[in-house]
Amino acid sequence: MLNPLGAGEKDALAEASTAVFDDKTMKSVLSGAVYGRFKEALVTGAATSEDDMKALADAIFAWARSKGAVAFAHWFFPMRGGSGATGGACGALKMDTLIDLDWSSKEATKPFKAVLPPERLFFGETDGSSFPNGGLRATHTAAAFTTWDRSSPCFVYEKVLRIPCSFVTHLGACIDDKTPLLRSNDAVNREGLRLLKAVNIATDAKAIHSFLGWEQEFFVIKADLYRARPDLVNCGRTLIGALPSRNQQGDLNYFAPVPEAVNILLHKIEAVMLKLGCPMAVMHNEVAPAQHEMSPIYCQATFSSDNNVLFMEVANNEAAKLGLMVLFHEKPFAGINGSGKHNNWSVGTDTGINFFYPGKTDPARELYVIGVASLAYGLMQHNDLVRCAVAHAGNDHRLGAQEAPPAIISLYPGTGFEAHVDSIIAGGTLLGYKAEKKTADTKATAAMGAPCGVEDRNRTAPFPFCGNRFEFRAVGSSQNCSFPIAMVNTVMASGMAHLASLIEGGMSTRDAVAQIYKENRDVIFTGNGYSAEWPEEAKKRGLPNLNTTPLAVATFNSAKAKAVFEAMQVYSPEECDARQEVMLESYNTTLDVEVNTLVRMIETGILPACAADMGKYVGLKALAGERDATYTAVKKETDKLKDLFSKKPHELAAEATYLCEKVKPQMAAVRAAVDKAEGLIDKDIYPYPTYEQLIYSHHS
Repeated sequence: MLNPLGAGEKDALAEASTAVFDDKTMKSVLSGAVYGRFKEALVTGAATSEDDMKALADAIFAWARSKGAVAFAHWFFPMRGGSGATGGACGALKMDTLIDLDWSSKEATKPFKAVLPPERLFFGETDGSSFPNGGLRATHTAAAFTTWDRSSPCFVYEKVLRIPCSFVTHLGACIDDKTPLLRSNDAVNREGLRLLKAVNIATDAKAIHSFLGWEQEFFVIKADLYRARPDLVNCGRTLIGALPSRNQQGDLNYFAPVPEAVNILLHKIEAVMLKLGCPMAVMHNEVAPAQHEMSPIYCQATFSSDNNVLFMEVANNEAAKLGLMVLFHEKPFAGINGSGKHNNWSVGTDTGINFFYPGKTDPARELYVIGVASLAYGLMQHNDLVRCAVAHAGNDHRLGAQEAPPAIISLYPGTGFEAHVDSIIAGGTLLGYKAEKKTADTKATAAMGAPCGVEDRNRTAPFPFCGNRFEFRAVGSSQNCSFPIAMVNTVMASGMAHLASLIEGGMSTRDAVAQIYKENRDVIFTGNGYSAEWPEEAKKRGLPNLNTTPLAVATFNSAKAKAVFEAMQVYSPEECDARQEVMLESYNTTLDVEVNTLVRMIETGILPACAADMGKYVGLKALAGERDATYTAVKKETDKLKDLFSKKPHELAAEATYLCEKVKPQMAAVRAAVDKAEGLIDKDIYPYPTYEQLIYSHHS
C-alpha cells in the first residue's frame, strides 16, 4: 500500500490516543476489581486505597516507560489569569525523574531504581506562596499540595508523564483554576440529580457531567519579528503600530486557504494533540490576516480544559521548531479582530440525556425546557459572576468592540423558543415547543437543500443556543477554560437547586418552570447585541453593563456572590476574597508592564527615530510637512503618560480603577501620536517590525 504521507512521517490518526492513559488503556492493564473501584470512586468521591494506589502506580509506570517517559510531573493550574500569557503559562509543573532509592538495601548510600512510588503518583507538595494566592499563602505559611484529578487522565509528553492535579493550601483552600471547576462539577451533579428526581425524568441516572468543546483562536507570526517587538515579548500585544493599507477589508482571509508555513504548523499541532488523546477536528483561517482557529470534539469539561492548556503549550513548542510564534493575546493588533475562545458547554447524564437538546421524546423535550429555565435563573440572578469569568485586561479590548459579544451577559435560546417561554408564562404547556429542523433550499439542481438548525445563529450574543449546547462566546483566547466553566456550572447548579426546591415545596413542575421564566424573563434577548440600543434596553431590564475589568471584579466577592458560592460549595468566603485579589493584581500588573514597555519603546526607539528622520529635513521645511508637530506630540503625550502613571494609588481596587480610567486613555493618546509618526518616519529608520511585516511576511 502506498504511503500517502511523507517519508518517515506517521499517520496522525493511526497514532491517536497512544500517549494518553485513557479509559481503554486503564481497563486493559488493571484487574477488573481495581478498575471498577477506580471508576466508582469518580462517582462517589471515595479515596483510593493504598493497595489500589500501588496497582495504579505500577501499571501507569510500566505504560509510561513503554512510551519513553523518564520523568513525571504533577501538572497544575495556578490562578495566572489570561491577559496574553505565552502559551502554556496557564499550567505549571516540576519534573521528577522516575527513580527512587532502593529502601531494601542495607547500604548507607543506597542504590536507586526506576520506579513510580504510589504516593508520588497521587500527591505532591510545593511552595504555594510563589504562586498567585490572594493572601492565602505567605513565605512563613507556604505549604501547598497537588493531588491527582482522577477524572483527567495522565499522559506522556516530551518524555514526561504528566499527572493533572488540583492545587490546595495546607488548610485545603484552593489556589488554582482546576479545583473550583471540580467543585462546580460536583454542584451540577448534586443539584442536577436532585432536580431529575423532583421532575421524575431520567431517574436512572447516577451522575451528571458538564461537557466542553473549545474553539481556540490565535495569531501566527515569524519568531524573529516577535523577538524584535518588545511589546509582544513583554505584553503579548502590540502597544503601537499602524494598520497596513490592506488588513481585513473585503473578508479575504476568513476560510481562505491557509498559508503553507502555517498549514505545516497546524498539522503538526494536530498530530501531537491527537496522540495525546485530544480529538482535534477543525482548523481554518479566521477573519484577520495571520489569525487562525483550531477546535476539538467536545469531551468532559475537566479533561477538555486541561487539553486546552496543553494545546497552547504544544502550539508554541511546535511553532518554535518552524521559526514561528503563536500569539494567544485577545488583541495582539489594534484595528483588526482579536481572538476569543468560544466555550461550547452542555450538561448531561451518564445515561446520555442532554439538558440542552430538545430531544425526540416528551420527557427529553420537557427536560430541555427545564434545563434552559435553570440556566436563565442562574444567568439573571448571578449575571455578574458570569461576567467576572471573562474579566481581565486582555479581554477588555474585545468585549463590546463589534467583534465579540458585549460585556452585557444575556441568554439567546432562539426566537422560536423565546416565544415558547412567553407561552409558558401565559399558562401554556411545557411541551409546546416544536424543535423542528428546516431546510435551506438552494434552488439549484446539483445542490441539495441544506438542513438548518432549530434556531438561527446569533454571533452577537454572549450565550447563544447552538442545537445541543450553549456557546459562551465571551471567553478570552488566553484564558484557562476552567474558570469560566466553573462559573457557568455554578450558576446552572444554583438554578437547578432553586427549581428543585420549588417543586419539592409542592409546586407543579409546569408552574415552577413558569415562575422561573417569569421572574428571569429579562435575561432572554434575541436581538442584535451590537446595536446602540441594546445597552439602554439592558439597563431597563436590570442587566448590568460591567464593561471593564475593575467594574466587573468589584462584584465578585459581594454578599450575594459569596452566598451562592457557599451554597454550591465552590468557594468559601475567604477563597472568594482571595480570587478577587488575584484578579485585581493580575489586571494592575498587566497595565503596569504595558505602560513601562510603551515608555521604553518610545524613549529608546521611536524618539531617536523621529530625531534621525527630522535631521534629513534640515533646510527643507516645505518637505518636512507635519513631522515637527507630530514628533513633538509623541514626546508631549509620553510625558503626560509618565506623569499620570507616577500618581497611581496603591490600594488594589483604586489602582485598577485609576489605571483603567486615567492611564489607559492616555496610552491610547500616545499610541495615536506614535502611529501617525510611523506614517512619516523613513521606513529604513523605523525601529520595530511593522504590522505589514508581522501579519504578512510568513505568508510567502
